[in-house]
Amino acid sequence: MRFLDTRTGQFVVRDPEKTRYAILSHTWRTWEQTYGELKIVQARYGGPAGTGYASPPASPSSQSHTVPTETDLSIWDDSELSRKIRDACRVAREAGYDYLWIDSCCIDKSSSSELTESINSMYKWYGDATECYAYLADVPPGEDPRSPKSSFRSSRWFERGWTLQELVSPSEVKFLSNDWNIIGTKHILVDLISEITGIPDEALLHEKSLDEFSVAQRLSWAANRTTTRVEDRAYSLLGIFDINMSTLYGEGERAFRRLQEEILRRIPDQSLFAWQDVYQGPDMSEQPIADQAECTLRCLEWSPSVLLASSMNDFSADSRDIQIVPHAVLDRLQLSSLSTIEYTPSPQGIRTQIPLLPLSRYFPQSATIAYPDGIPRSQWYLAILGCEHKSRPGSLLGRVCYIPPSGTGIDLLCSGCVVVSPAPSRSDDQPDLFPLSSATIERCREHITLKTVYISHPERASTQSDTRDPRYQPHKTINLLLRRKTGDALRAQGYTAGFRGPDEDHPTTHWLTLSCDDHTITVEYRHTLEYHGRRLTVEADVKMSRPALDAAGEIEADPRSVKWWGYAPWNKLLDRTQEITFTLATKKLAVKLSLDWAALSHYSLRVDIVTEALLVESSPSLQLAQGTDASGSGAGGEADIGAEAGTSEGGVLQPDGDALLPRQYSDGPPSPLEAREGEEHGAGTKVGEEVEVEREGCVWG
Repeated sequence: MRFLDTRTGQFVVRDPEKTRYAILSHTWRTWEQTYGELKIVQARYGGPAGTGYASPPASPSSQSHTVPTETDLSIWDDSELSRKIRDACRVAREAGYDYLWIDSCCIDKSSSSELTESINSMYKWYGDATECYAYLADVPPGEDPRSPKSSFRSSRWFERGWTLQELVSPSEVKFLSNDWNIIGTKHILVDLISEITGIPDEALLHEKSLDEFSVAQRLSWAANRTTTRVEDRAYSLLGIFDINMSTLYGEGERAFRRLQEEILRRIPDQSLFAWQDVYQGPDMSEQPIADQAECTLRCLEWSPSVLLASSMNDFSADSRDIQIVPHAVLDRLQLSSLSTIEYTPSPQGIRTQIPLLPLSRYFPQSATIAYPDGIPRSQWYLAILGCEHKSRPGSLLGRVCYIPPSGTGIDLLCSGCVVVSPAPSRSDDQPDLFPLSSATIERCREHITLKTVYISHPERASTQSDTRDPRYQPHKTINLLLRRKTGDALRAQGYTAGFRGPDEDHPTTHWLTLSCDDHTITVEYRHTLEYHGRRLTVEADVKMSRPALDAAGEIEADPRSVKWWGYAPWNKLLDRTQEITFTLATKKLAVKLSLDWAALSHYSLRVDIVTEALLVESSPSLQLAQGTDASGSGAGGEADIGAEAGTSEGGVLQPDGDALLPRQYSDGPPSPLEAREGEEHGAGTKVGEEVEVEREGCVWG
């Protein structure tokens, strides 16, 4: 291990296990003096320029605390020596340390092998240090660190990724202000530090082994920390999980995926899958149905849908309160297999076995559950995990997941979530995990199956980092686009599409009109941007009108409006298909709408119109209106109906000369609209015949 000699300012290599040394923890500025730059300075004062090392003292075991001579001090007066290195060596020297390690200058980063070795050894190096100095460059002297608005509380040091292990690993940490004077120690300030970082004091003071804290808990400590290189968010946690891993700068978020795979191989703890939000509302699975408030549930796919978290940020919600379940509890629940699950790499992904409970068996029968297109109800599950949330001790957590249909025989287990309405007061309205009490597990035991599934490989890495990827950027405005292929598909169905963007009076509104010979459908899209452009809501009002009816004769839509919403990064919440139906006399017409991401602030409209024929029972009055004898065969029974206006019981003769359409009404005479909707039956229908009217192209009602 390469140290700085605090007396000479030269490098010296020593065995860390046989050396008493101090270590510096700090946040890097725009410029930090590197190993190569410091060697140049050292060469002026006796250090070999080629090696950067000074000759070791005559007695390596000696811990001489003699005051350096004037000649020795010359390096400390060099204007090209980093002030941070000079002051750190001074503080360590005055405290009686002959050796000091500083990461910014004691690692030769031009050597990839040395860098990898240092990163994998760093947690141990900090732990072996007699004392660690945490230098807080943004904290002035003389301030009370416990003050509600103290600089200590908001120091950047508590926000950086590498300083997590530098806080946890050493037994002794001394905090220094920007003038290198002491603020306090980890032991004295432990309650404040625990409050700032969310790390339990038992971990900070080494009262418990890190292995006693769940994987999810440990990842939550790092979830809100940042690093200059995205890979370092993962590499800085190697010591926290006692894992060795090669460093591959340039792999981006794949580093975090590799870290998770190493955790799966080494640590039998399924809380790795317990990321994002835990449902903490009333237990919906065990209340008597009569006492349950009506609730609506909507299943959503995560994007990306991989069961492993795509980012460290996913552990920033409820993960810090997720605990390991003792093996005895799993035995009692007859789920001891959870502690012995194995994970096997394969070309299709990581193969494993996990107990799955159909999602519909967990929720109350009174709940209305909506499933996304293409993934049926039977493919949605709760994956039972061997961990619990502290708010529900003894209740295992079930992760919302689904298995997409596949013709390959490979069951990929993908992550999802459930939107709960009305939203619970004590948790997020879009939970990813639900607690399973022992009573619930016993009630649903016959439906729980141990299934072989695959955790898919990560999706192809984006060509842009999160900071540049447009999907992570806030919207400034919204532009909806009608693609040519969408217009062509509608034209093939007999519709002419018209599209109009916002105007001065309606800056957040787009209009889409779909016209055919029989009717016109109007869709009015309105968007709202909140949280500085990071939340988008789009609402669409849909109407149908028919030219032959007066202005008041609009056909009622079900529902009248639909809504999409989502946050950055913009994901599949916005491309969910919404359906609006119109019920006409002989047709049920469904308008399916969705939004496809095109680019930052741009979405393409997806529109599909589906028609379903309705069965209509004919009546004798239809034949009479058509000039047919009710008892006849109908041959030659066609009649000409003139343009003369008139009425007949059970039908309305329109003054435009169309044929009279008799209908049977159980609730009184028809409205003019109902009468109009019946006009498409046509002449020549036999008594009692079921009528189905279909037409190519345009959808007719």
